[in-house]
Amino acid sequence: MKRLAGAALLCLLGAGAAGAAILKAYNGDVTFDHGLHMKSFECKECHEGGVTGKMGLNKEKAHKICLGCHKKVGAGPLKHCAECHKLDAKGS
Repeated sequence: MKRLAGAALLCLLGAGAAGAAILKAYNGDVTFDHGLHMKSFECKECHEGGVTGKMGLNKEKAHKICLGCHKKVGAGPLKHCAECHKLDAKGS
């Protein structure tokens, strides 16, 4: 039974891995294509402890990784904060 539960959890994690990811931020959440970004980075660059670890990003590290790559490849948001950070309908 434990094996079955573990396998189900891995399937759920794998299914979500290729979809959209949301990073919570005080000035608006950042939603990005996790599958696209997985092709360019190793899990440990953003997740503490690897694949299933919690996010190990803070503002400085996220900006260094995200903006650095966007500049390098000449694609992705670069001009202003609101390109990535989206406020909800309540303005928070």
